[in-house]
Amino acid sequence: LEKLDMGVINRRPGALPTVDAEALKFVMAEMVREAGVNVYLHSWCADAVMEGNAVRGAVFESKSGRQAILADVVVDATGDGDVFGAAGAEYEHRKYRIGLVSRLGGLDRVDASKGGKAEKPKDLGSATPVPGIHWVNMQGPDADALDVNDLTRLELDHRRQIWKKLQEIRKRPGYEKVYLAETAPQLGVRVSRLLVGTGKLTLDAAKSDKPYDDVIGYGGQCYDLRAEWPIPYGALVPVKVDNILAAGRCICTAANMVEPMRLIAPCFVTGHAAGAAAALAVKAKRPPRQVPVSMLQALLKEQGAYLG
Repeated sequence: LEKLDMGVINRRPGALPTVDAEALKFVMAEMVREAGVNVYLHSWCADAVMEGNAVRGAVFESKSGRQAILADVVVDATGDGDVFGAAGAEYEHRKYRIGLVSRLGGLDRVDASKGGKAEKPKDLGSATPVPGIHWVNMQGPDADALDVNDLTRLELDHRRQIWKKLQEIRKRPGYEKVYLAETAPQLGVRVSRLLVGTGKLTLDAAKSDKPYDDVIGYGGQCYDLRAEWPIPYGALVPVKVDNILAAGRCICTAANMVEPMRLIAPCFVTGHAAGAAAALAVKAKRPPRQVPVSMLQALLKEQGAYLG
């Protein structure tokens, strides 16, 4: 957020920050460059490289064909658990709402006086740092994010729905100059695979005053939850498969905690923890499940993580 500078609004406590999407793309790409990460864009996970019960790497498909990257520890941050699913780790397969985000432009040119006392159109979304541009969310129906037929149908239907909604908005007096600035390049999948881990993020724990012993970070205020809620390391660790950790919305989460856990900030928290745990595991030449939690917590605190 600091690097984005003026490219983010709604930064007050408890709010959901809204960013300038193009600024965010640039800043995050620069952060990856600065970190010296070797990146392969335009690639999809196809399989896991296994040695017995241990993951040794990931196979991916691209225009270059099928390739593999080997690693001492793999972090599955695919969102859908593609790597741990291919590795044979246990997981829950859930259907959930799938939408498609869009952005409307021209809202700084609306002539409200033309509408008289008429109610303004609904679904105009929320303001962004870019003048006249609003970010519009979409809940969408419950669907299977692992079914390509569902995904194809929804993407076509959602784009049609967004376009029809725009026409309705433009029929309102004063809103004739509103336009569709962008639709997201892919669907907004919220849940598909959820890891079965050695620990689990639960609603009871989120509402409790006692954090997990293996807490690796906190999620922020969301809906009817308390201002902060702990996330356990065990939710990142598969029950059986070794040398892989989950990060993001696919970690081990109870059904009633899926909604807050899938948000960006908690996903950042789990990504930080998974990366730190992987580094410690490699250094100690042991699987991630054997990394001492106290050592991981100490490293996370040293790196600025909030652990309560």
